[in-house]
Amino acid sequence: MEQSSESQNKVLKGKWNIRYLILWFMVAVYPLIVVPYQLPRELEIIAPVSYFYAPRYVVLVVVSLVALLLLLKDRVKFDHPAALPLGLFFLFALLSTVLAPVKETAWFGIPLRYTGFTTYFCCIVLFILATQTEHDDRLLKSAVWCGVIISILALLQFFGLNLVPHEPFRERMVSYGTMGNPNFLGTYTAFLLPAAILLYIYTKKRCWLVAASCIYGGMLVSLTRGVWLAAFLGVLIIAWYCIKNKDYHKPLLNIVIAFLIVTAVLLPFHNGMILTRSTSIEGELQKGIMLEESAGSSRMLIWRETIKLIPDNWLFGIGPDHLYYYGTFFSGKTADKAHNIYLEIAVTMGILTLLAYLAFLSYFLRLPKNKIGYLFFMMIFVYLVQGFFNIDVVMIMPVFWIILGLSSVTVNKKKTG
Repeated sequence: MEQSSESQNKVLKGKWNIRYLILWFMVAVYPLIVVPYQLPRELEIIAPVSYFYAPRYVVLVVVSLVALLLLLKDRVKFDHPAALPLGLFFLFALLSTVLAPVKETAWFGIPLRYTGFTTYFCCIVLFILATQTEHDDRLLKSAVWCGVIISILALLQFFGLNLVPHEPFRERMVSYGTMGNPNFLGTYTAFLLPAAILLYIYTKKRCWLVAASCIYGGMLVSLTRGVWLAAFLGVLIIAWYCIKNKDYHKPLLNIVIAFLIVTAVLLPFHNGMILTRSTSIEGELQKGIMLEESAGSSRMLIWRETIKLIPDNWLFGIGPDHLYYYGTFFSGKTADKAHNIYLEIAVTMGILTLLAYLAFLSYFLRLPKNKIGYLFFMMIFVYLVQGFFNIDVVMIMPVFWIILGLSSVTVNKKKTG
């Protein structure tokens, strides 16, 4: 961002507080929002009731519009190094939306998803706002503590006590916190886990060890194998990073011990479901290597059928959130998502949009030299790895884009604590 000194002072003394509160709300409160409500039956056919999706989409739009007004009023000039690919991503996604067969879906997304063009636009606005703040440490810590609360709620659900308002069909789910789905709980907790671990490694404060243990427990009870693999890879990289620094050996050992204790406590419940899921990973990987359709809970079948749509729609895709309209893929169910972030963008918004998105992300996958930068790098890395098995959802996307923005202002940060 490029601003005059006078403009910067104005931001710091006045509007800056509003910007900070917007970002704080989105990382510390937004993930907790669950609103039970009822609609007349005739409206439920058009927009099914969703305590988890629709309310958060409405909040996201309102908050992002406020943020956009602030940015426009301050005449912020966005000169981030990733501005060009981000602009191309915006342009190609917009063209895909304009050309899409079902305009309402393209703009707003299908019910129970709400990941149309407007959701991406809101995330871009929040990303730009995040590049304007220097208070990344406090925002980051607020995000982690929000993750702790959600993980505790998920653990209580795992033990049979659900404090989260929910629709009747979610009764059969084991743990989902406030994310509405175990897979999304896994994505959220895996995304925050590197932050909690490294905050403890850096500061050696016990509160962060407790936070990391809670979030790790929340991730385990999500029972999401793809997320486990991404998180395990992230933890291995962090461990290697810590082994090279003698000051980090003891806190790393404490993390390992804490995680082993959490695992041992959770293993016996639900007839050893965590152990059963973990031991099935090898078999699922073998199925994947053999390209069996059932691999990854039928993800291989969904990916294969989704890829078939790309040749005829490679330029601008079939339309944002349009996969629902293109057939039944597995077990008599319609796959409304590709279960792969990158394949989803390619098939719904086109190859050009995907290339622009990957070019944009490449700016955040350059290993930084400072501690806080490394922490953000690991969060982003784990999220993008798990994205090969999961999807972008309205409950988590804004937090991810804010973290991208915060990571871009850590170049000159030397420490965190």
